[in-house]
Amino acid sequence: MKKIALFIAVLAMSVNMMAQTAGTVKHEVQSGETLSSISRDYGVSVSYLLKINPGMKADYIMAGQRINVPANGASQHNTTQQTTATSQNTTTAQPDRVPATRVVTNVVPSTIQQNNLQQFVNQQANKPANSQPDDKQTAAPAQPRPKYKATHEVQKKETIYAISRQYGISEAELIEANPQLKKNKLKKGEIIYIPFTKEENDKYAEEQRRKREEEEERKRPKVQKYNAVHAAVILPFSLDAEEMTTESQKMANLYQGFLLAVDSLKQHGYSVDIYTYEEKGAGETMEDILSKPMMKNMQLIIGPVRQEHIAAVSKFAHANGITHVVPLSSDGSIVNERPTTYQVNVQTSSIYSQVYNRFIALHRNDNIIFVGMNDKNDNVSYIVNFKKTLDDNNVIYNRVSVNEFDAIKEMIKTGSRNIIVTSSSSASAFDALCKKLATLNLSDATSIQLFGFPEWQTFEAKYDKEFAKYNCQYFTTFYSNGSSQRTIAFNSKFRQWFNQDQFNSYPHYGELGYDIGAFFVKGIFDHGSAFSENIHNIGYNSLEFPFFFEKKNSWSGYENKSMLIVSHTSDGRIVVR
Repeated sequence: MKKIALFIAVLAMSVNMMAQTAGTVKHEVQSGETLSSISRDYGVSVSYLLKINPGMKADYIMAGQRINVPANGASQHNTTQQTTATSQNTTTAQPDRVPATRVVTNVVPSTIQQNNLQQFVNQQANKPANSQPDDKQTAAPAQPRPKYKATHEVQKKETIYAISRQYGISEAELIEANPQLKKNKLKKGEIIYIPFTKEENDKYAEEQRRKREEEEERKRPKVQKYNAVHAAVILPFSLDAEEMTTESQKMANLYQGFLLAVDSLKQHGYSVDIYTYEEKGAGETMEDILSKPMMKNMQLIIGPVRQEHIAAVSKFAHANGITHVVPLSSDGSIVNERPTTYQVNVQTSSIYSQVYNRFIALHRNDNIIFVGMNDKNDNVSYIVNFKKTLDDNNVIYNRVSVNEFDAIKEMIKTGSRNIIVTSSSSASAFDALCKKLATLNLSDATSIQLFGFPEWQTFEAKYDKEFAKYNCQYFTTFYSNGSSQRTIAFNSKFRQWFNQDQFNSYPHYGELGYDIGAFFVKGIFDHGSAFSENIHNIGYNSLEFPFFFEKKNSWSGYENKSMLIVSHTSDGRIVVR
């Protein structure tokens, strides 16, 4: 059988390999050393060290890390010519080598169009990073304010009233500062305390608040911006397989969608360096990939897919302050104690509470009927907790078994919207329910809406008439609306670039790759090292996977808690919200 090779191009949009700069030597960071102390040892500035160590983070170096330093000590700081070796990045475990400007897929590899890719690379232009101060300035410790503003020696015939007027305070404030005055009269020569006025206290409190904010800002790590986002993609492309498998086609689509996102961002001035690795290559292990010098300089790692590899990459990303995106695994433990890991695809059960609350918001005043389908795909725990949430919120509902379906006719109300919640996600159960409803001979004036599961999107095309007739509605964590103009435009561009359509699957992996690229590359480029603090400010409209990341706890990574409600209307429209 003819071998079909999937060559995943390592698109190096102004790829700058981490080659050592001329006139430098390596310095191994010792425990306790900082960039500031190293710069002083070599007689150069922190900004100069950052310049000869592209991608290095000013606020994050580790003991044992090897960095470039000037070979001639302080004199190197005056050197004006810096020569950087530029080289093409290479994929791992590839059976053949291809130019950096090519993406060859399994479909008609000899005739694939390259014009867009070539233009993409040739038009590359880097945006300058924001400049940052070299060193943090240490503020002098604030002197505590005395408890009282002054002391006063009592004169002959002075009264509490007179002294209070003299200092602009009330008699009560003076007595509060000098409790002995409650029982004893003033005596000549007595020393009493004069408190601050209310206005002085308010002014002092405001000054202290401002100083605390300034101190917090001073201590907050400086935001580092990047000339280009360095992104590593680690996926099981199965480059050495005789034929493309279902998995390898999906992984190719994910990568291709990522490239389209990068191209779109490139047109808006974003700069990206992409390093692509084969996850399960025969000649290179995950440890080999992670030990490559340039890996510590990544700002973004996408993948891997294999559960046994995710933990190693997540640990590596955390140790080096790298944003790590897990695109497919729904294992709820992968973000535990890994604060830089982002899980895109979560278990559906983790959003059930959101489903219940959204349902109540949409249908509290409707006539709700639960139908038990007695199907092998019945989601019993989901339905039990669904009903409990409705009970807790005083929402009224009815329930009936499909085996006693005639009883539902008495429950359905004309003039109300009747919401039928089914217990099963299967196509066979959906078909059976629709046929049962047809036997009721309901009038056109009777409003029926079915509420179901994410799996319904896999057969909505087959049952398009039933979906429209019964205004079908379901929840999901992802949805590709094939009738939307953005999706149509994406599919057209996908075919133009790669001479093929996306592999027919749920989700559509090309759109998933696009969403990941557009969200994370844009966010990291815009916000630099402060990406995680701005994940809700990125402002990206998804094609298929909406993103709303939340931490499980203060020491964990982020889970995607976004949820969609997809509604079909009687006139054939699809509303996603």
